[in-house]
Amino acid sequence: MKPSTRQRLFIALGSVLVGCAVGATMPSLSAQSLEPNPNAPRWVQFCEELPDDSTANQRIEARGDRGFELVSMTFKPVFNGVNMWVCFKRPAAR
Repeated sequence: MKPSTRQRLFIALGSVLVGCAVGATMPSLSAQSLEPNPNAPRWVQFCEELPDDSTANQRIEARGDRGFELVSMTFKPVFNGVNMWVCFKRPAAR
């Protein structure tokens, strides 16, 4: 048995009305706000682009000597080789 257009319209309208009624009775949702944690670590972080040459390793090691940790490295193809984006972080001084 194929439903008629009138039956389909009543089903759609009934679904909308039930959905609105349920939505109206639900409590509103909001994001939980927390106080900042004063003991949470703060970070100094930065990214830089390095050319693909013999100095890239030396530059990365120099950042490590200053207390930075290498956290990501991405390679970007360019016309005459490959450039690298490297990102570092270290705990901030308090």
